[in-house]
Amino acid sequence: MLNYNFYDSQKTENHNLLVLLHGFISDATSFSSHIDKLTEAAAVVTIELPGHGQDNSDRTKQWDFDFICDALDNVLVQFKAYDIYLHGYSMGGRAALYYALHGQLDLAGLVLESASPGIADETAQKERQQVDEARAKVLEIAGIEVFVNDWEKLPLFASQAEMMTKEQRQKHRAMRLAQDPKGLAKALRDYGTGHMPNLWPELAQLQLPVSLIVGEYDEKFVELAHKMHQQLPNSEVHVVEGAGHTVHVEEPTQFDILILGFLNKEEQND
Repeated sequence: MLNYNFYDSQKTENHNLLVLLHGFISDATSFSSHIDKLTEAAAVVTIELPGHGQDNSDRTKQWDFDFICDALDNVLVQFKAYDIYLHGYSMGGRAALYYALHGQLDLAGLVLESASPGIADETAQKERQQVDEARAKVLEIAGIEVFVNDWEKLPLFASQAEMMTKEQRQKHRAMRLAQDPKGLAKALRDYGTGHMPNLWPELAQLQLPVSLIVGEYDEKFVELAHKMHQQLPNSEVHVVEGAGHTVHVEEPTQFDILILGFLNKEEQND
């Protein structure tokens, strides 16, 4: 079973559960600073994806999206009495979207932060698979520190240098360095961006409320969010000022406001 942590709600009577899925080269601790605020409106579960944090998923099996979907089912079925809201950031967002479409349990709402429904063009998808494979080899051959040094230089994370304090950057880097390079390499090969099924054709069938959160500096994902919004029947887009790809890290207060607002809005609509 995937490693997870449960945090009870501060509300006396509560039927909402917020499930948080982290991104690549991260783990559940990336949400630690949000727990106190988010439990004001819901119980919270943080789940670590295969190959990350304290996960001990069977490495002889392929961690494809069906595997992850089944693994999430095994965790979430324990909380089926709740109204479940599933959040996913980046890689976690791809897993969350796949679960919303193919998972066993019906969700009350979905939050996608800096996420994508996959690559529609087959040639581009194969090119991304090659990128994922190259990065996996760097992890295996050069090790975690070399990989993290390169990862932090990606344009995707350029805004972190400006928006995060030195202490925040050091904490985030320490979390990345604590990951297992072999687990990360397998994650890239099995469910990296290049290996995600193209979910664009399935978006129109997703009737549940969806909140799309992106940072204003993350131009690629801002464009993706607006395209997804056009195809999702019941969605809203929030472009967060002063943030890049990692909204919950770069603008944590605004992230909490958006999540709580989404939970409260949907609760009032029930």
